[in-house]
Formats: sequence, structure tokens, C-alpha cells
Amino acid sequence: MTICIGALNLNGSSVVVASDSMITNNYLSIEFEHPITKMTRLSDTCIALTAGDALAHTELFNDVRRNIDQLRHPTTENIKETVKSSYQLMRQKTIAELYLMPGGFGDIHEFYQNNRHMNHDIVMGIQGQMDSYDYGLEILLAGVSNGKASIYGILNPGTSHCFDSIGFYAIGSGLPHALNSLIARECYQGNTLEESLLNVYESKIMAEKAPGVGSNVTNICIIEKDGITMLTKENIADLKESMIKRDKREDSWKEDVSKIIEESKNGNKKQE
Repeated sequence: MTICIGALNLNGSSVVVASDSMITNNYLSIEFEHPITKMTRLSDTCIALTAGDALAHTELFNDVRRNIDQLRHPTTENIKETVKSSYQLMRQKTIAELYLMPGGFGDIHEFYQNNRHMNHDIVMGIQGQMDSYDYGLEILLAGVSNGKASIYGILNPGTSHCFDSIGFYAIGSGLPHALNSLIARECYQGNTLEESLLNVYESKIMAEKAPGVGSNVTNICIIEKDGITMLTKENIADLKESMIKRDKREDSWKEDVSKIIEESKNGNKKQE
């Protein structure tokens, strides 16, 4: 229950990502907007955004960071493969806890070693539970390596898809609304940074019409070869005014968005 969006621009050399701050956990039966951003920085030029169970990604990204720390100058591709491996590992661990350990099996490997000695119907029943288990987590990975920006979707059971050829992607319950907005704006890799930033912001606003998408907080950042620029609340509030100007066909919106980008980058440099 959330929305996370990514869109390439500047001929595929930069990417803009946005998310709400809705936190959901079925086990605790909670859903609320959290003040902490849902964007997880995995390198100086790579960010992961998550949709689904709020607790599932914490242990996963702890494992991801440990593995990334062992790599020298990890690329977005390296990080994507690391996230996939950790996703599959965490999913298998949860499956073992839910379906195998109660039956006396330590892990999936032990189950497969011994299942030929078990009743066929029991084996098939457990296998069916394992195959259909949904880890409940979707990941949007966006980053820039060697001057090239990329967007990946990593989904249950730990498979990945590259969306560079399309130029944008979204995850979460607001996906249909966000994608329809991006398609209507003819979003693609050739957009300027200003166009992409406003397109992504507008698509997040449209996604708020979907159930479970937070409307109180919007987080947006720009990822380029030189690093990651986070927009402030004030910057994002100014984007709303620029969106209104664009709807009224006032050309000044482009200059306004350029100023917002410049202010954001200067603000990030001061914080460093």
C-alpha cells in the first residue's frame, strides 16, 4: 500500500525517483504515514524504494549492505544482483520458518534431501505452500553507473526486470494511476531533467487517488553520476506551483523548476 516511482531523463544519464511515506504491516495490522523516508541509499549513486511489508525490507537491506561493502566501486548492476540474492535468501528463510521447521526440517535443502522418503501427498502439499508463498515485498532500484542511469524492479520470488527501454516504472497500490500519468505526459529517456522532475511529481499526486497511498508527505530525489540530490519540503511545495503553471501553459514553469533543482543541489552541498 504505497507508491514508488522512477523515471529516466537526459538521454538515460539521470533518474528521478519519488515515494510517499505510507508504512504498512499486516502482522501488526497497522498503516500510517511515517516521517522517515522510504528511500534506502545503497551507494553514492543508487537508491532502493520499497512497497509492501514494512518489516520485510529491514533485514534484507542489512544483508545487502554487508555484501555491498565487500565490493569495490559497485555498479547498479552489481547492487541489483546483490539485492536479488538477499531477497531470495530472506524469502527461503521465511519459508523454512513457516512450513519446514514445524515439520522437523531445518531448511529447504534438508527438505529436498528427505522428501523422497515421505508421503507423496504431504510432499506436494508442502511444495505447493513454498511455491505460492509471497514474500510481500516489491523493490524499485534506481542508480547511475558509468554515466548510465537504470531502473530495476525486483519482485517475488526474487526476480528482476530492467525498465530502461521504457524509461520509467512504479511499484505499489498507486501503480496504475502513476503509470497512466507518466504515459499521458509522454515520459521517456529524452526528457529534460525539469520535465522528468515535474512528471514524476505529478504522477505521485495522481497516485494519491489510489487506496493506501499517502498524501501528507512526498519524497523526491535526483540521481546523477555526481551523486544524489534530495529535495526539501519547500522545494517540493514549489513544484506544485510549477505544475499549475504548466497546466495553464505558462512557459515560466521550466525556469521555475530549474531554480528548484539548483536550490536543491546547493542545499545538499551545504549539508555535506
